[in-house]
Amino acid sequence: MGRLIKNHWGRLIILTAAAYQVASAIEGFIWPKVFWDFVSKNLDAAVAPVPVLQILNLIMGLVGIAWEWPLKPLAGSIPHRSIEIRLIIYPLSALLAALLYQGTDPAIYYLIGIGVYFWAYSEGEFSLSAQDIKMPPPVRTDIEPKLEDVPVNKITSFHGRLQQYLHGINAAQETTETQSTSISNQRTDTKDEQTISTIAIPASTSSPSKRRKAATNTMTTKITRSRSSSSQIEPSPKRRRNTPQPAIPITGPTATESALRDTIPENLILLLVGVNPGIMTGITGYVYAHPSNLYWKLLHSSGITPIRHIPADTYKLPELYSVGNTNIVERPTRDASMLTRAEMDAGVPVLEAKVAAQRPEAVCLVGKSIWEAVWRVRHGRGIRKEEFRYGWQGEAENMGRVEGEGGWAGAPVFVATTTSGLAAGMKPVEKEAVWAELGKWVVSRRKEREGLKVEPELSVV
Repeated sequence: MGRLIKNHWGRLIILTAAAYQVASAIEGFIWPKVFWDFVSKNLDAAVAPVPVLQILNLIMGLVGIAWEWPLKPLAGSIPHRSIEIRLIIYPLSALLAALLYQGTDPAIYYLIGIGVYFWAYSEGEFSLSAQDIKMPPPVRTDIEPKLEDVPVNKITSFHGRLQQYLHGINAAQETTETQSTSISNQRTDTKDEQTISTIAIPASTSSPSKRRKAATNTMTTKITRSRSSSSQIEPSPKRRRNTPQPAIPITGPTATESALRDTIPENLILLLVGVNPGIMTGITGYVYAHPSNLYWKLLHSSGITPIRHIPADTYKLPELYSVGNTNIVERPTRDASMLTRAEMDAGVPVLEAKVAAQRPEAVCLVGKSIWEAVWRVRHGRGIRKEEFRYGWQGEAENMGRVEGEGGWAGAPVFVATTTSGLAAGMKPVEKEAVWAELGKWVVSRRKEREGLKVEPELSVV
């Protein structure tokens, strides 16, 4: 299953609350009563003789239904697409419902819906009307897709398409090209027949991991035919019907289309290395641009930056603090799990070359998976649990080492925790503790460059 689209969940909850509010307002006309009248009778005038509270609840309930359904004039408008406006209006609806005796249930529903909408807002979502969601065209079933031409991150569910729309992505949709089944004909002269062997038929599966596995396996089939038969053998309709329908490739920005650029000038104190850009980062060109990412918060709390910057300040960090950014993989994806191990390993020598060319004082790998890839390439095996640790690594693991005349011992490596808001393996306090160690060293090096006295215990071990 894909990630939960929280604004749709909030929409359904608010629709329920609004329907309840309309019903409670109508009942309030018949039996006018303020919920809090057992505490004070001061608000009784709001329901009788003039049903002010009932009318307001009826109006707000109808507004909620028209807003969330929505009515045609509202669909796609700024108020309809804005979660911020909802977070201002719906608390008022909840208050009006809570004052009416019959409105207790809609008030509770409103509070839950407001909480869900706030959750969606904190993750950068916005409301999307049904008219904005274009269904993908039907897939032709008379062709076999060429799986090896489909990048791993393009094999996604329909949720992937919705997620791209929610982040304002006008992704170009690609359709699979017509490809006949490849047949390797090996002819053997017999009396009246020839044998065709080794027909590669990739199995279509529903998940990217299974697709990659299926792409490596082939099914060998032997077919006999007479010499007078045609040399081209068409797949049988029965096999085509039994083959699961492939998922439609959904595109995000490619490595060449991504707006993000490396910031690795000479004389850096620290080079921060991420896994790969997210979709929002690839579009905006700013590192860790998603609101749920903790990168900018951890830079500030650790002392690497004295203030909390915003993603738009990405290209200011080298000049202000001698801190640069790059990634081990340039291809943007919705999340790092969509990268293959081969992609990660292929990025290691590229990263080593960048470090060797620009020679920063230290390299920070932002995430355990980057260090695991470096370890696999260097040692030819995966890192064991007892061998892994966050923080500074041994001098033998320095990155970008240059041998020979004019050589360089390489940059010390610091392995930091991931800053992704989706990673729940460590508590925020534990992440801050790891980053604080790096921050102390960066602050000390900055002071040394400015000619200030620093404490000796902050040196790299």
